[in-house]
Amino acid sequence: MRVLFDGYWWASGPAANRTVQRELVLAWRRAFPEDALTIALRRGADAADVPPGVRVVRTRLWPHALSNLVELRARGADAVVAHNFAPLAGRGVLFVHDAMFVDHPEWFSAKERGYFSAMLPSARRARVVATSTATEAARIERIAPHLAPVAAIGLGPTPAIVDAEPRMPEIVADVTAFALTVGRLNVRKNLAAVIAAAGSSARIGTASPLVVVGSSAHSGVTGDLERALAALPDRRAVRIAGRLSDAELAWLYRHTALVVSLSRDEGFGLTPLEALALDAPLLVSDIPVHRETMGRAAHFVSPDAPATELGRAIDDAWGERAPSHERRVALERWQWDAVARRLRESCANVGTPVL
Repeated sequence: MRVLFDGYWWASGPAANRTVQRELVLAWRRAFPEDALTIALRRGADAADVPPGVRVVRTRLWPHALSNLVELRARGADAVVAHNFAPLAGRGVLFVHDAMFVDHPEWFSAKERGYFSAMLPSARRARVVATSTATEAARIERIAPHLAPVAAIGLGPTPAIVDAEPRMPEIVADVTAFALTVGRLNVRKNLAAVIAAAGSSARIGTASPLVVVGSSAHSGVTGDLERALAALPDRRAVRIAGRLSDAELAWLYRHTALVVSLSRDEGFGLTPLEALALDAPLLVSDIPVHRETMGRAAHFVSPDAPATELGRAIDDAWGERAPSHERRVALERWQWDAVARRLRESCANVGTPVL
C-alpha cells in the first residue's frame, strides 16, 4: 500500500497532536515495512528523525486547513491520512482529534474556534473518518450524523516519555513525596479544582507538595490559577514546574505518590495513560472517556465535586497503584502498533474519492 501522511505538526505544535502524527507514522513503518510511505512536512521543518525509507514532501501554505485542502494531493498514493482537515481531492482517511469545541465553545479562544470551524465541514470530503475512542466517535456522530460511522482506532502512551531515561527535576530535589498533575494550563484541564483539592488534602503540604507540569502554549482559555493559588492555606503546598523535559517528566511519573488528572473532558487523554505505563498511582475525573480508557486501572472522582471531597479522594488514592492485572489489561488495549493496524484497515476501505 502507498500512503501519504499529513505531517503538519511533525516538528512543532501542540504536544498531543505532534505525538499522534509521529507515532502513527512510526508504528505503521514498524508494522508494515513493505508499504511505501510519504509524509508531507511543512517548509523548513526538520526531517532528520523521519524514519528511513519514508519519503518527504514539503508543504508551504498556512494555516493547517488550507495546507491540507490544497497541498495534500494523493501523489500516486492509495490513501491519504490527514489530521482534522480533509484534502480537496484524493482517497482520504481523516483523523479528527476531538469535537469538544462544539459542546464547549467557552473553553476555547476565538482564534481556536476559528481554527476548528472548518474541521467538521471539511470531513464531508473524507472517505473514512477516524478518532481515538468510542466515546469521541459517539460525540462526532451525534454532532455530525452524516459522518457516521466514525472509526475508533485508539492511541498509545507517548514513547518519548515512557522510554526516556529518567532524570530528577530540581523542583522536587528537597522533598520525599509529592503529587503530580500534567497538562495544558487551561480551564478544561480543571487545574483550579486540583489546586483547591490540594488545599483540602491531608496528604499534600509543604513537605509533600502538588507539582503542576504544563504550559499555557496552545492552551485555550486559561483558568484562574492565581486565585486558586491565593486561596490555599499554604501557598508552598503547590509548585508550578512549567514545561519539563521528557526525562524529567518520566522521573516524576515513576516517583510520584499520585497522578491527579481531573479534566472536564477529553478526546482520549494521554496523561493518564502515560502515568499508567510508568506504574503511577492514578486519580482521574469520572468522565466517560476515562472509564473507556482506564477501565479499573484508576481511582475515579467527579471533576465537579467540592474541594473537600476531591481532597479526600486524593488522600484515599495516595500511593495506591492499580492491581497489576487491571493495569496490564488497560495497557494491552492501547498500543501504537495496534492503532496502526486499525488505521491501515480503514485505509483499505477507501474507495473512489468523493469530490
